Amino acid sequence: MKKCFYLMIIILIIGCASVSTDYRYDKTEKGELYFPTFDETKYPRDTINTGPNDSLRSFTNNWYSKHLFTLNEPVLFNKINEKQNTIRFTHLGTWSNPYSYRLENIDGKIILTYNRTNGLGGYEVGKRVRNKTKQINSKKWNAILQKIDSIDFWNISTQERKNINDGEEWILEVLINGKYHFVTRTSPDSYDQGKDFVELCQLIEKSGK
Repeated sequence: MKKCFYLMIIILIIGCASVSTDYRYDKTEKGELYFPTFDETKYPRDTINTGPNDSLRSFTNNWYSKHLFTLNEPVLFNKINEKQNTIRFTHLGTWSNPYSYRLENIDGKIILTYNRTNGLGGYEVGKRVRNKTKQINSKKWNAILQKIDSIDFWNISTQERKNINDGEEWILEVLINGKYHFVTRTSPDSYDQGKDFVELCQLIEKSGK
């Protein structure tokens, strides 16, 4: 009886280890930035929030990065030379708990990692209180890739000139075949900031439910 019990424990440990993807990433250091930063002095004040694609101003980058660090998420933009296929949706609501969904295609296996903290997206970072990792059906991954192509995601501007206070930051990063692009919008489901983008983010969320 004891042998069977110990065998079940070993199988459970091995099974959990085979699903986790943490081993694929270097440890992120506190204060490390999760996105490239553009030189704000080169852009007029009224365009300071939009800058060049795939980069953020320093304030926004630090804000997003501190929450992603607390979510225990890896940096993605510097992985373009590595064989990684990763899609991540991060949600930072001003008055709600930050959370992220990360999908990874590892040798044909689709691994989903969900993280949530008890912080507030517009304020304090808090601590990670939820972490769930599981393998999902490859059909969900393929449906997301099809949506990415159909909405021409790679050509959507990283930011839009919208002045919205106390909203929700929707941050979508895609790293596929050595190509990286991210798009961020504030409360796009409440304001006209791209129905297709909203549907893509919601599709990623649904893949984990």
